Amino acid sequence: MNEILEKIKEIETQIEEGLWSYEIQEKKEEALEIYLCSEVQLKTLGVTVGESAYTEQQRVLSYCLMRQGNLLRQKGKSEEAVALGEREMVAAIASGDEVMLARSLMSNGSNYIVTGDVGKGLDLIEESRKLFEGGKSHDHKQGLGWYWILQADLATAGLIQRKPSEIIEITDQILEILEPIENWPGVARAYAARAKAHENMGKEEKAEEDRKKQQYYERKVEAEGESAG
Repeated sequence: MNEILEKIKEIETQIEEGLWSYEIQEKKEEALEIYLCSEVQLKTLGVTVGESAYTEQQRVLSYCLMRQGNLLRQKGKSEEAVALGEREMVAAIASGDEVMLARSLMSNGSNYIVTGDVGKGLDLIEESRKLFEGGKSHDHKQGLGWYWILQADLATAGLIQRKPSEIIEITDQILEILEPIENWPGVARAYAARAKAHENMGKEEKAEEDRKKQQYYERKVEAEGESAG
């Protein structure tokens, strides 16, 4: 059984490689190929309900499906993302992992919003927030930071009503959460959203400052991706 757990860990590392070296670097097809291969590997381990490795296998499977769904949304395949999201949620529940379930709720909420079911999507996202706020781990903090990023993105897209000043308050929360744990992709997204809010308020100088910070952290993400590769 230890060999299976080690293999699951190797597959999770492979998924992370797909994220940092390909997906974040905008190499979407290469990332998707890695995620699809990882899904097949997880399913062929032969782990069944009741075995000690089952919950870990389901946790990594849910993560793998979440990464696939994110790419499908970006490719405009929202209906496929919703269908995949349902499988992702089943795996997250089976894993018994609170953080994975919260991530899956937020991912599925995004899927529904993209397909036009905004009310259901927002309800799922709020469920995820409650779970993220319930823990103090690195992953809980990271998840909460990305919850607020999603709120800023939804407001910027006009899907929820927020004043530019409220978006700035949200992005300040994001930076307070994600800068200490060095989540540079999230930090870059926060500065991008804050720059847009400042721009909408006619504060071009502040917007330009934030855009420069956004670019700085995007370069850090790119450098880390090249290092990981």
